[in-house]
Amino acid sequence: MFNIPDIYKMNMSFETAEHVMSSQGENGVTIIDAMENVKSKWELHCSGHHFFVDDDEFFEFWQYEVNAFNVLYDEMKHLFV
Repeated sequence: MFNIPDIYKMNMSFETAEHVMSSQGENGVTIIDAMENVKSKWELHCSGHHFFVDDDEFFEFWQYEVNAFNVLYDEMKHLFV
């Protein structure tokens, strides 16, 4: 799960989170694939790729996706054990 700064946290339903993630990419991309894509963007940012100036800029750009990730992960975490 993402440790989202309070300023970027959103209340989001499971259905909205699912829609946000399913809107990523082309048809045939699963929710898990979309979640992995968002996670990989964060890992790239953390590894020193300078797409964003800082964490705030990352979360501003990916605000909907990281909140959707957390909602979906929280609902499905028992599947990831």
